[in-house]
Amino acid sequence: MKQTAAFSIVFLILAMSGVSATAASPVQAATDAIDAREVYERHCRVCHTMQPPATTAPPVQGVSARYRGAFGTRDAAVAAMVDFMKAPSAAKSKFGRGAISRFGLMPAMTISDKELTAVSAWIWDQYDPSAGNGNCR
Repeated sequence: MKQTAAFSIVFLILAMSGVSATAASPVQAATDAIDAREVYERHCRVCHTMQPPATTAPPVQGVSARYRGAFGTRDAAVAAMVDFMKAPSAAKSKFGRGAISRFGLMPAMTISDKELTAVSAWIWDQYDPSAGNGNCR
């Protein structure tokens, strides 16, 4: 009986302090450990501008809009972005034939899965509904 009461008190203290008893998702763990903006600056910015107009690849805000439209959750979208960046293909692309014809497929990214996850989550977070999709259909 005393153990049950002690457990209840500890659980109540944790609940009131906002500490979660569940583990962070892999996406959250990656975004906590890596500076995703810096990963973008180092590896993605050379092709992907933040906002339209597109230069050599769809803008980040357009990518974010596409993945938000295609997936219901951040975790699902991030997993799909990581999969695409590791092995790009037309079948995995969330952009239409016009965008692929205009830009081609990106090269496979050879950075760590944690960096890919972090930058993908960061891209998801860059969504701006006023930016549209960058006209990359």
